[in-house]
Amino acid sequence: MMKISFKLTELSEDTLVGRDIGLKIRHKIKALLEEYSTVTIDMENKSDISLSFLDEAIVTLVLEYGKERFSNSIELKNIHNNTRGLMNFILRDKQKRFTVAP
Repeated sequence: MMKISFKLTELSEDTLVGRDIGLKIRHKIKALLEEYSTVTIDMENKSDISLSFLDEAIVTLVLEYGKERFSNSIELKNIHNNTRGLMNFILRDKQKRFTVAP
């Protein structure tokens, strides 16, 4: 099992703001997952990450892969509490909106 680890800022020299940059990062993460069994992303305790970036780069991967596959193949470390809270908020909101009541 091959693993790779990187800092979030290594994938984006730009700011960690906006859907376009989030999309670029998500594509890079997916490409790494084709090569490696586990990808560890060091979030560097950053608190200046936008909602739209988190939604596009991380939350979309959680929804696409499912929580179990995501947590088995992608590790997020050094997440600032504000960032973790924002990700959980976005995830809950999207799950609520896309869950159809019987």
